[in-house]
Amino acid sequence: MPHRYGAWRAHGVRKPLPVVMVVCDDTKTAVAYFLAVKKEVKAAVTVHVVRAPRTGASAAEVVDLAAKRVGDAEEEGDSVWALIDCEAEPERIIAAEAAKARGNSCGVNVALSKPCFEVWTLAHFIDTGQKFSNCAAVVRQVEAEWKKRFGTKFDKAKADYGKLMEYLNEARVTAKKQRNSGQSWTEVFMVMDAIFGPT
Repeated sequence: MPHRYGAWRAHGVRKPLPVVMVVCDDTKTAVAYFLAVKKEVKAAVTVHVVRAPRTGASAAEVVDLAAKRVGDAEEEGDSVWALIDCEAEPERIIAAEAAKARGNSCGVNVALSKPCFEVWTLAHFIDTGQKFSNCAAVVRQVEAEWKKRFGTKFDKAKADYGKLMEYLNEARVTAKKQRNSGQSWTEVFMVMDAIFGPT
């Protein structure tokens, strides 16, 4: 019979793996990170990574794209996530929060990052306790920590995010602690809970 994503599944075979679909609000960084996660969990969970429809896509566009995929999450344990950066500008924050509310109303789980996804990358290394004023400031800190840990320069679009997988549990603990601390935060840990199970 026809099954999800146009594939076919015969009667009597084992239950399909849970599917977690991650719709990114960028075309490179979060995409590259979640492709590394996909390799890590391929035997237990099917992770589908969807790029933003374009560079600079709005929060509303990302949620719209994710909403179109909700029907594909047809088995128990499947979920669709939209990743949205709040950035620093008040209007971007308002738009991100509105997109989250709309997403939740149509079956899309939305994970916000304030100001940006790189807060999640940074959580693999350190909890700075900082409230970053913008994404560039977060990236500078990631660059410093990446160089310290791996001895190589960090390029957020081309980095080998597979190197971070051994520090994933630390990132999850740090991100959960940061969420209500008044510092910069990310809800990407919720996507990890969907993929790996709660910590």
